[in-house]
Amino acid sequence: MRGTFRRDLTLAPGPEFRLTRRLSARILSVVLALAAIGWGVFDLWAGYRVVGAATAALAVAFVVQVVQAELATWRFEGAELRSARLRVPAAEIEGVHVAFSGGRARAWVETRDGDQVALVEGEEREVRRIADQLSGVVRLASSSPPPMVH
Repeated sequence: MRGTFRRDLTLAPGPEFRLTRRLSARILSVVLALAAIGWGVFDLWAGYRVVGAATAALAVAFVVQVVQAELATWRFEGAELRSARLRVPAAEIEGVHVAFSGGRARAWVETRDGDQVALVEGEEREVRRIADQLSGVVRLASSSPPPMVH
């Protein structure tokens, strides 16, 4: 299985397939980053240079994490499923699969080569909705003729 199952993603509103971070995940990440920044500034102001520098480094790590998490979402553009690290052409997607267990579910894409690419994990209803929309988008992308070039 390539990638990891993301628990912080939800289907974005609109006709296109796009997964974005849940509002609660965004808020928590920003609050942690702001708290680390504030704590680092306080430690430096209080004269604790080593602790302040370490806390400032932690704050930078939180900010980097926020940016990486925002960039590592999934979207369907053109004729491929994309994230920041992976691209899977629609023609290579064999299917979208979902596994259920105790009210939770996981969705992944399987390619024609047999590779599996992890997408999301979460509440069964939400994961099923994501998988259904992605399946429909892949079906449409695979059935449409290639654009003509003049």
